[in-house]
Amino acid sequence: MNDFSGKNVLITGASSGIGLAMAKDFANRGANLILTARSRDKLLDLANKLKGEGTKVHVFVEDISLSGSATKLFNEINEAGLDVDLLVNNAGYGRMGNFDECPMEDYENMIHLNITSLTELSYLYVKKMAKKGAGGIINVASTAAFFPIPYSAVYAATKAYVLSISEALHFEYSRKGVHIMAVCPGATESKFIDIATERSERLKERFKKGNKTKNGQGLSKVQNAEDCSKEALDAYLKGGIYVITGRSNKILYTLSRFFTRKANLAWSGKLFKKIAG
Repeated sequence: MNDFSGKNVLITGASSGIGLAMAKDFANRGANLILTARSRDKLLDLANKLKGEGTKVHVFVEDISLSGSATKLFNEINEAGLDVDLLVNNAGYGRMGNFDECPMEDYENMIHLNITSLTELSYLYVKKMAKKGAGGIINVASTAAFFPIPYSAVYAATKAYVLSISEALHFEYSRKGVHIMAVCPGATESKFIDIATERSERLKERFKKGNKTKNGQGLSKVQNAEDCSKEALDAYLKGGIYVITGRSNKILYTLSRFFTRKANLAWSGKLFKKIAG
């Protein structure tokens, strides 16, 4: 895929954060959009704005954290006669705090959204793409995919899965004309912090305070969603298998490779304990 002009792009979690930024970015690059999220009003507002700027937009309201929802969405899009050239699995969320503080039901929903629905949509669409010999999938992982993250253990584990399956599927399907790439952002301006810490105002304030500061290289810890999207889409067009967005995140990952897993665990545990402990 040399550019996105005229391509039909399906984006999950398109009503806010990185998904919203990607929707606008794809539209600016000439793509047609198929948007899905739980928030009908936000999706319709976005669709109306983009349509006013000349973009073809279709909206499907769906909560893909629920069992069977991914297949339901796939069937609804097929019934509408829409072909998908590029799938963007962006929908996901995390929690912060001690492992036993979060209800098991919440973890189950998180795992279903971050892993099961992503896998299901990838499975359904990669078959169609491979059959026609063209298409692609962008899976939004996280820099958390590279480290075990105490006090956000389940979230980090789900993102490690996303990175792993993306790389493996890229190897399987690139020879069939399907390009699969993972995006690994760090802290990004979005509603992630509010959702991850919604059960504790203490955690929310600690996290926000920590990310207003600069890191050791004098770089902002928080990247805006628009810059994240631009880096991701540019990397996809260049044939990337995964991309770490944000200069400070790239530096952090590079430095981490000089240390043992034990040392990286000690570092991440100490950092997140300051927030959640």
